[in-house]
Formats: sequence, C-alpha cells, structure tokens
Amino acid sequence: MAGTRVVVGWVLAVLLVGMSANSFIAEGALTAEAWGFLLLTPLALAMALSPTVPWEGADSEGVEEWSDDESSDKGEKDVPDPIESGFDIPVL
Repeated sequence: MAGTRVVVGWVLAVLLVGMSANSFIAEGALTAEAWGFLLLTPLALAMALSPTVPWEGADSEGVEEWSDDESSDKGEKDVPDPIESGFDIPVL
C-alpha cells in the first residue's frame, strides 16, 4: 500500500510541474493557473515522501484520551486576586 502511495505521489508531482510548464508555454507568461499547479506540487510531494500516514496506523502511540471532566483535575487551583498580585484595574 505504501509503494502505491509513493508512486502516485511522484507521478502527481511530475504531472503538476508539467502542467504548470505547459500553461507557461501556452500563455507565454506566468498566469494564476501556472502558479496554482506549482502551489499544489508540495502536497503531492508530501504524499510521496512521508513514511507513514495517520489513517494507515492501527495503534495511536502519542494520542491521549481527552475528556471534558472537571473532576479529573488533580486539585483545585486557587486563582490569586489580580489586585493583590500587582495588577491595576484599567481606567477607561
């Protein structure tokens, strides 16, 4: 599966560069279309050069379970009064 992704990425990158060059030759100037093809090229190269993709891995190593529980806090943290900490109240 990874070999297919690499081949498709390289072919797509080469096609985008070729389409940009073709557009440049046909128009005689750098147009928005030619720049658009060039700007899409890094996406194809990222697909070709990346060793793994997130959707292929079955295990999630660095992903932690996220919860919205406030009870999961280790302890109540007391927020100091800003005036006592040295902050002034802004006067508008």
